[in-house]
Amino acid sequence: MNLGPINLEPNRKADKQLRDSVHKLRAELTEHNYRYYLLDSPSITDAEYDQKLRELEQLEKKLGEPIPDDSPTQTVGAPASHVFESREHLTPLLSLANAFSDEEVRDFDRRLQELSDGRKINYIVEPKIDGLAVNLRYENGKLTVAATRGDGKTGEDVTDNIRTISDIPWRLEGVGVPQLLEVRGEVFMSKASFESLNSGQKLAGEKLFANPRNAAAGSLRQLDAKVTAKRKLNFFAYGAGTGSEYLADSQSSLLRKLDSFGFAVQKFDQFSDVDSLLEDYQVWQDRRASLSYEIDGLVYKVDAFDLQQDIGAVSRSPRWAIAHKFPAEEAVTRVEKVLWQVGRTGVVTPVAEMKPVKVGGVIVSRATLHNIQELHRKDVREGDEVVIRRAGDVIPEVVRVISVEGVRAPVVIAPQACPVCGSHIEQSEGEVAIRCSGGLSCPAQLKERLKHFVSRGAMDIEGMGNRLIDMLVDEPEVSPLKLKSVADIYSINFDAFVGREGFAEKKIENLKQAVETSKQQPLPKFLFALGIRHVGAVTAISLSEVFSSMDAIMDADMESLQSVDDVGPEVAASVRSFFEEAHNRDVLNKLKIVGVWPKPIETTEIPYDHPLTGKVVVLTGTLLQIKRSDAQSMLRKLGAKPTGSVSKNTDLVVAGENAGSKLSKAESLGIQVVDEAQLMAWLFGS
Repeated sequence: MNLGPINLEPNRKADKQLRDSVHKLRAELTEHNYRYYLLDSPSITDAEYDQKLRELEQLEKKLGEPIPDDSPTQTVGAPASHVFESREHLTPLLSLANAFSDEEVRDFDRRLQELSDGRKINYIVEPKIDGLAVNLRYENGKLTVAATRGDGKTGEDVTDNIRTISDIPWRLEGVGVPQLLEVRGEVFMSKASFESLNSGQKLAGEKLFANPRNAAAGSLRQLDAKVTAKRKLNFFAYGAGTGSEYLADSQSSLLRKLDSFGFAVQKFDQFSDVDSLLEDYQVWQDRRASLSYEIDGLVYKVDAFDLQQDIGAVSRSPRWAIAHKFPAEEAVTRVEKVLWQVGRTGVVTPVAEMKPVKVGGVIVSRATLHNIQELHRKDVREGDEVVIRRAGDVIPEVVRVISVEGVRAPVVIAPQACPVCGSHIEQSEGEVAIRCSGGLSCPAQLKERLKHFVSRGAMDIEGMGNRLIDMLVDEPEVSPLKLKSVADIYSINFDAFVGREGFAEKKIENLKQAVETSKQQPLPKFLFALGIRHVGAVTAISLSEVFSSMDAIMDADMESLQSVDDVGPEVAASVRSFFEEAHNRDVLNKLKIVGVWPKPIETTEIPYDHPLTGKVVVLTGTLLQIKRSDAQSMLRKLGAKPTGSVSKNTDLVVAGENAGSKLSKAESLGIQVVDEAQLMAWLFGS
């Protein structure tokens, strides 16, 4: 039966689309290789690259055409740049195939079992360093050439820079050093060195490195070896090329031999079954965040060299090894909104609300921007495409902006009022952090404020511990036990505790009594309980002694506050800001209404004719006959104003033994100076 001509056009069209997709993906990955290996400035994350490479492998297989040698699926790294002299490796450096799931590791093991002809397979497991692969050539035990991986056959000569790394010996010592030996390993930068380097870059106004791997690569490829030396790079040896046949018969024995030659070698594990490999993977994943350097997975290798040789390799990877990658710690997503979050101590920080994305094995939709300075330095705005990073249990953070579309959103500016309670935002001079000033009423800070307020050194409400505070703050809104500020402690309906588990009649009665007793706390304890920033127990005592009453402290101006010993501009500003905030005044007024207000400190009558009355006095040096704090207290009772610094307003300086710069300044200003004996005569009338 004649069905007529067959229409092949749909198939041709599908093949063309598939071929176009393959060509496009090859070009894209070649560009990414260039940016990663030569520019040290990747534009996508490692996980995205791995995903695209795997997609290309599948498309090439589906296309069914011969794969060119220069396809990214067939090549290793990127061609050497023209900046450094090229060096050919005596034995090529292959790349590892990747596994991203337990099932892919089991498939790897099944393939090896089939290829091993029934021979037992012992595996060695090594952490996969996230660094830069290099090949070190030793001739008669002396380091002669060091080159980067390059395209696997030819790399860049970085010998001078390699010699600055203390983990790499210039000359090999020990038994059995071959005449010619290639040692393979990874150059990396520790987390601490990376943070230090970026801090320096930031201070110098220079571009920050995206991660330790890029920092290591950029540092190793410096034209000036002195710059590399300052970057504090490290090295782990993991293999050998030419000459390895004279050293060992297995990977594990090779690592021990390299260790004996003076190389730094990582800890490794050995197993004979795939289940143990997967269990070890979980152990290392849990351990990952605590390491001083970055790893991004584990490498499983057949241990015996003769079995490795029989199993062989494909174009770019050995069949006898695979890298089991950890879940990606970096991902790309889009910022939808920048929010402001108030921490338990009142610090207000910017947070990026993003399109949800999986990173580090977890779906995340928010990432920290740390502070206003970091927000502006990274120039993150709503609508930007960004790289986010999550390491272990660390809160995800925005690393950098990688692309923007169209007209960008306006620069994000810091809020003027607390986003939670509406109190004004403050920032101390010289500090990066911005803070909510509504300490006594801000819900975000409430639990920490309450815990401090009831503590032993403050209002000392026995029985009201952290667990009870948590319970009272988390009560439903309609509950008679719900706490919304420290003042609510004194309005608790204790009868509502009756019948609750853990609240016997005696306990409830003790709580009632402790709350009632706390109303009688003296001024210094009450002042300390308020949790004013920079006002600790000692400063609270000093303020109380000078001003004698809560009302006087609340109304004191900056100059008056700074007349108190050890109260400088920063502490004075913190006190003023606290009492100027309307929300704090409202809570203080509620405390006053319910009878929680300290009695003024009774002061002795100041002798109007005492020579120190009204004088601004500075004590400096060591006093032998009286404690400094006791002397300051007695001076205040005499109407004097002891301060901690010498200025043109100072009337008198008392110089004890070993008086220093304050004495010198007093003498230069012509201020009266007396010794401790004169001070004692004034204080005790002798």
